[in-house]
Amino acid sequence: MARDPAFNTITRTPRAIAGGTALQAPADALANPTGDDLITAAMTLWPQGSAWGSPDGQAASLSSLLARFTRVLLDPFVWLYGRAFQLAREASLQGVNELLPDWEAEYGLPEPCFAGSEQTTAQRLTALSRKVRADAVNHPEEFVRLALDYGFEIEIEEPAIFECGFSEVGGYHALGHSSEETFWIVRVKDVGLSYFEAGAGECGVDPLFSFGEAEQLICLLRQMAPAWTLPVLASWINYGALSDGAGNAISDGFGHPILVPLNT
Repeated sequence: MARDPAFNTITRTPRAIAGGTALQAPADALANPTGDDLITAAMTLWPQGSAWGSPDGQAASLSSLLARFTRVLLDPFVWLYGRAFQLAREASLQGVNELLPDWEAEYGLPEPCFAGSEQTTAQRLTALSRKVRADAVNHPEEFVRLALDYGFEIEIEEPAIFECGFSEVGGYHALGHSSEETFWIVRVKDVGLSYFEAGAGECGVDPLFSFGEAEQLICLLRQMAPAWTLPVLASWINYGALSDGAGNAISDGFGHPILVPLNT
């Protein structure tokens, strides 16, 4: 992405999920059978003859007393075939259900940063899919997608230090050391900020301020961020464009709309 001479780079859009061909779940006649699926084959296992309801090689009636008795005998096999096929499907990511905790243990999930939090089954399956596919998480858009998978809407701002010959005077490029460009400013939407309270907080235990659940997210982002970056949390800022009385946006000399924060 080309750098803007006035604004920092802000990423809000998540990287699109890689498309792929959706495979139909494998199945056959015995994948999830019913008694009606098995009764015909089961009746052929009985002896043949008039005493068994099949004189002269005729097929036995499926409404006979023997057929009803056979259905009772088949009930455990109906359950067995269904469970056996489900167990076979549990061996692939597409069919994971009851063995999800075992898959998570194999791939080191849940992530240590979220070990104590409650996650939905969909979120757990998404995290497992990412691990199994070894999805790369390098670009800010991929980190926005990662946060969204855990239920957080974020934006990532990459600050740019003022550079003579490139940066515009009056823009958002600040003066400072080039090392400040290694920070990723992560803003999490709809997350409250709590501060240390004198008389209620404990020194050395309670932090001066906390972003609540977002602290778990920043833990994960720092764990996966590129080595040259350091994600840090900041409050979400809502901006509005200045306009005249007629609803026309007011711009600066370079044509950029003038934005003002609405929640400060």
